Amino acid sequence: AVSKAVGSYFSKFATDASSAISTPYGTVFSCFMACCLLGSTVFGQLTSSKKVDKDGKSKAVSTENFAVGMLGLATLAMGSATLSIAGKLPKLLSFLSSPGSLLAILVSSLFVFESCVGMYFPTIGTLRSKYFPDSHRSVVMNLFGIPLNAMVVTVFLSIEKLGTQGALGVSTTALALATLCGLKLKKLVNDEGAESK
Repeated sequence: AVSKAVGSYFSKFATDASSAISTPYGTVFSCFMACCLLGSTVFGQLTSSKKVDKDGKSKAVSTENFAVGMLGLATLAMGSATLSIAGKLPKLLSFLSSPGSLLAILVSSLFVFESCVGMYFPTIGTLRSKYFPDSHRSVVMNLFGIPLNAMVVTVFLSIEKLGTQGALGVSTTALALATLCGLKLKKLVNDEGAESK
């Protein structure tokens, strides 16, 4: 869906077949990978236990808090990409409705989302090792993979009906649900911490 979205916006700049702009997939992919690396680096910097203040207290962000922020940012980024595909921006941003502005919003949103993907893998790896014992981890991960794969197959089989905007909308909804689950985990951890004090 992402490559179709980017490719369709590059083709909108062509006024006729002779001046068609080809989509620079290699450049786009390289930028996505750089954003992914940037996201991993941001995770490492913000959650590092080496960061301490003058009193010796850790200034590192907890992984649970980081996960909620990362998922919220990913939801906003995917939501803005979905809106830019539809060409439906809030009235406040109506001055950005030209094809070039919509392409810039789409690509920027996808770069932010890809940075969140880079943050996701170390975040989930840390949370997985913290909450799932080694003896149960593979079984739990395989069970959670079933609904994920079912959703992916359903979207791919329905892509003709959904279109690019619908596929990105499903992703936005799934990310919003993940953000809510992250908030619930954060609340449980905070409640548990308050009880232990």
